Amino acid sequence: MSKRRLNFRVAALALATGLLMASAQASAQKPEVSAARSGESSRKPSGTTRMEPFIEADAIAIGKWLVAQKLQALTKTQKVPAAQKPAEKAKAASGPVASRNAASSSTPSARPPAPERRPMAPINAPAPPAPSEGLTIDNALEMRVALIKAADFVAIATSNDGAIVSLDGEGLKGLAANQSYSAMLSGGGLAVDGEAMPGAVWVQSNGGYVAVGNRWYRGRVLLLLRPSGILAVNYVMLNEYLYSVVGAEMSPSWPLESLKAQAVAARSYALVHNVRHSGRDYDLDDTTRYQAYRGIATETNTTQAAVQATAGEFISHEGGIVESLYAATQDIVNDAHSGFGMSQTGALDLSQQGYQYHEILGFYYPQTAVGRLDISE
Repeated sequence: MSKRRLNFRVAALALATGLLMASAQASAQKPEVSAARSGESSRKPSGTTRMEPFIEADAIAIGKWLVAQKLQALTKTQKVPAAQKPAEKAKAASGPVASRNAASSSTPSARPPAPERRPMAPINAPAPPAPSEGLTIDNALEMRVALIKAADFVAIATSNDGAIVSLDGEGLKGLAANQSYSAMLSGGGLAVDGEAMPGAVWVQSNGGYVAVGNRWYRGRVLLLLRPSGILAVNYVMLNEYLYSVVGAEMSPSWPLESLKAQAVAARSYALVHNVRHSGRDYDLDDTTRYQAYRGIATETNTTQAAVQATAGEFISHEGGIVESLYAATQDIVNDAHSGFGMSQTGALDLSQQGYQYHEILGFYYPQTAVGRLDISE
């Protein structure tokens, strides 16, 4: 695909849900920028630290088309194994488990920590786009988050009555609210409470949440039979994914401007990985190898407010989407990413001084601007 630079405003995105317009309201600055990938002490960069500065916004269209083709291929190739004997039910899902955020619980460094950068003068950062008056990419893009990989057994539940559904939409098994069920390997195939299932099925709740293990999630869950075992993937709207990520990566009690900076950085990172991994079964997983994600356990009013206030916004360089690195402290940014990326505790410091989220982002991601992906009616 030819590389097209998006000067200020528009790039058409053909998603399955409609035509997206990329309002990349970025400045016309042209210096190179070093991209970044999310991280803390346990995150390690894949490849070199200086990555491509951006992915073209219209690549999202290609990525979603590939995902649709992959699901169609699954529908055509799956086989239903013979019915097996009932298996023992899993221990009931006990509800979401609280998670401590990365920035507030990082392991102390053996050497004295580097002081966070605390600019006292104005930060020269382009103003963000005007608040969105319509729908954005947040409401149209479904993220695919791997929750469990290569498992022999997965405990599932739904908060409301739900169902196991085939990829073709056929109801295969009803699920009673708040009752645990066992998805497991059986006779070389997949079975739920002993009932044979296709090798790829949806777990859906009627207006509620889906539990995998001891955590509850928004959206729906795809169970896939793979040679290594069962893969459980949460399909969740981008905004709902970010509600959880912001609260898992930062303390929800921090000032709103720091949470908004985290929301924009996390959205940029998610968009890049949605494109980069469109050919595999998931975009990213729920660990700090990518971005911490804990389902509804780490959602709060403040994390939701931060995501909603920055709806559709991403870190832009010449109209493209920056893969935004960040880590708990400046020490970790220096060690893991050669100094490129946002320090979360540094973002806290700046927000406490009164800096706005776009100024925080402009400080840690120089020569970038905040853009937004809007949906065209």
